[in-house]
Amino acid sequence: MALTAVFIIVGFLLASQLQSVRFNTQADAAAAGRLETLQQLYNQELDKAEGLERQLDQTQEELALYRRQASEGTEEGEALRAELEKLELTAGLVELTGPGVSVILSDSTAVNTTGDEADYLIHDSDLLSVVNELRSAGAEAISLNGERLLATSEIRCTGAVVTVNGRRYAAPYVIFAIGDPGTLYSALTMRNGVVDILSQWRIQVQVSTSEQLTIPKYQGTVEYRYAKAVEPALPEEGGGV
Repeated sequence: MALTAVFIIVGFLLASQLQSVRFNTQADAAAAGRLETLQQLYNQELDKAEGLERQLDQTQEELALYRRQASEGTEEGEALRAELEKLELTAGLVELTGPGVSVILSDSTAVNTTGDEADYLIHDSDLLSVVNELRSAGAEAISLNGERLLATSEIRCTGAVVTVNGRRYAAPYVIFAIGDPGTLYSALTMRNGVVDILSQWRIQVQVSTSEQLTIPKYQGTVEYRYAKAVEPALPEEGGGV
């Protein structure tokens, strides 16, 4: 009986060991599969980034060609140069300088009384409120932590940080806006305005005017996969008045 009991115990231990080995093998295989998937995704994003860089280089070469053509001094060239400068300003392709306001937002240092730490952190909605208020007040150019904001720029929370133009940033957040300093400052600091609302959560917001701010140009590319320009309709032949 003692020998039988020993065999039973040994058999149980062997079965447990085999099951453990099988489980570890499956876990290793799953981990290897996930690693391979992540590597493929990384390679795809790397290829995409390289493609965008090539597209950006090509666009800059085309812009340089347009500038050379516009500098010929002819009347058509001057009109082309003026139109090109206007388009570059609108597309955020040039660095800008001028008067405006700077806004620095930092997470709250107040004691947590709600039990939810997220109530005391800056979120994408807070940054969007500030940016929208500046745009409504006539800001001509805006940057967030050095990222030029365009109509296609995204500001969204990704965990404990905020993604802007595909890059992630943590607090403090620094916003530059070029425009009339007095108007922009009043829009942000008015009673029950965006700064007043954020201060209720002890979010630290510093707003100051400046006579000289510099906002960098947009570093990415804008792709239109679905939207296409509408061709103007041709006049009908033989149409009367």
